[in-house]
Amino acid sequence: MLTLVANPGTASRKYALYDGEDFRIGLHFEYESGRVVCTITKPTDQQKQDTDLSNISEASDRVMQIIAEHGAKQDDEQIGKIGVRLVAPSALFLHDQIMNDETLSQLENLRSHAPMHIDATLQEIRKLRDDFPEVTIVGVSDSAFHTEKPDFTWNYGLPLYDTDRLEIKRFGYHGISLAAVVRNLRRLEKLSAKLIVCHIGSTVSVTALHESRSVDTTMGFSPLDGLVMATRSGSVDPAAILYLKRSLDLDDSQLELYLNEQSGLQGLSCTSSDIRDLLSYESEDHRAALALQVYVYGIQKAIGQMTAAVGGVDMLVFTGVVGERSAIIRERILKPFHYLDLMLDAKENSECVSPSSVTCISHLAHSRPIYVIPTDEADEIARRANDMS
Repeated sequence: MLTLVANPGTASRKYALYDGEDFRIGLHFEYESGRVVCTITKPTDQQKQDTDLSNISEASDRVMQIIAEHGAKQDDEQIGKIGVRLVAPSALFLHDQIMNDETLSQLENLRSHAPMHIDATLQEIRKLRDDFPEVTIVGVSDSAFHTEKPDFTWNYGLPLYDTDRLEIKRFGYHGISLAAVVRNLRRLEKLSAKLIVCHIGSTVSVTALHESRSVDTTMGFSPLDGLVMATRSGSVDPAAILYLKRSLDLDDSQLELYLNEQSGLQGLSCTSSDIRDLLSYESEDHRAALALQVYVYGIQKAIGQMTAAVGGVDMLVFTGVVGERSAIIRERILKPFHYLDLMLDAKENSECVSPSSVTCISHLAHSRPIYVIPTDEADEIARRANDMS
């Protein structure tokens, strides 16, 4: 029996197939220059191919076809379990859940909390239920990793009666990625007590861990909270949000779109949400340069904040697409942190552009360890899906 993994995001769709703990194939659908492309990863090679898809939401229609074309599944092999990454702010989905009629209905009721993520997840789960009606689908919580945070890190400065009743809490996200980071470091016997993890991709968070447990993280009620991201605003003064809504005459759905898809790097630069584009424009475009400065500065402040949360730092980790691939962004982020004994090895950092394993980029003689760890959410989702009976 095989395990299928689905990771539906707002800007991409990721899938993977496992035979027990053995990885068979991974598919990553994303936009590139306005078209949908698919990166296909197998244990021995990786390739990118164009698709005829007009929208990323259509990716699920191609998954099993591409898997079969690449010989990753034989006709007589069956899908025994499906794991889906679940981003949903509520106490129920702080834990992995089997997605039956009841839990699917409860997820539907949460659409207004985080519509961008929940709509994509609902669409994915419904398609999977149609295609695999007899297979158990497990919603793997992206917040579960944060359940052991101290009580005082869960609350906003709002009336407690209302926030308890309405479940308005700082749930935190990127938990599946964080769990994979911890598992990788533990396997290599490199896990330190005070760990700061920077997950930097199209979405961004910085998390403080103590003895492998989450203490605090920059994301809160929804993945929109926290730092400036590719197209998301991050935290904004609520008074400014209300003023924006009135001045631009936005309804709730338009405001949601404005904050999630028209802000962040895209909104600041007025040109692109892609780090690679902005780096190429910045010398001639002050808006691109400004966007990068705001982005980097926010991450720097968050590292300081999370260092305070655990009383120091023994190790720093970069993960996520930008964290793994952009040596220049890592260099800019760490520039002011010599006082924390965090210093890059220039050669190791510049050569680390798409690592396949845990890679040390710190100056061995003078720095605390700094690692780049490839995000392996699919493996974590498959493990947890198979743990559910």
